Amino acid sequence: MNIYYGRSPNTHSNTITFEEEEACGIDQPHCDPLIIDLVIWDLEVARVLIDMGSMVNIIFRDTLKRMNIELGEVVSTPKLLTVVDHPAIYNMIMGTPRLNAMKAVPSTYHLGIKFPTLNGTAVIWGCQKQSLLCFLSEHNKER
Repeated sequence: MNIYYGRSPNTHSNTITFEEEEACGIDQPHCDPLIIDLVIWDLEVARVLIDMGSMVNIIFRDTLKRMNIELGEVVSTPKLLTVVDHPAIYNMIMGTPRLNAMKAVPSTYHLGIKFPTLNGTAVIWGCQKQSLLCFLSEHNKER
């Protein structure tokens, strides 16, 4: 997982923006979901869907099993994290509660998410190929 840090040209500004050139290398137009990798409990977790329409943050029970985390170790509250025992192509769904807590700004056009840190603005880029593979895998399961 790569997290990049940068400083705004105006160091007094807390503005987070995406530039057109940051979408270079992405096949346009696209309708791909924003899927990133995150570090959760000191473990890298792939296939985290950023869902700005979700009112909950979801982690799937199979994901916890693969992380060797017992269900009892997870504080499951609607505002923090909800554990769901249902198979899914994603390992986690990050909804608006976590995005707002991070002051994160996601961009589906750029397939990235930016958020403020003490070291400046951090960015996590998604992968268009991974998004497409998840989409195809999910639709093949429906058949």
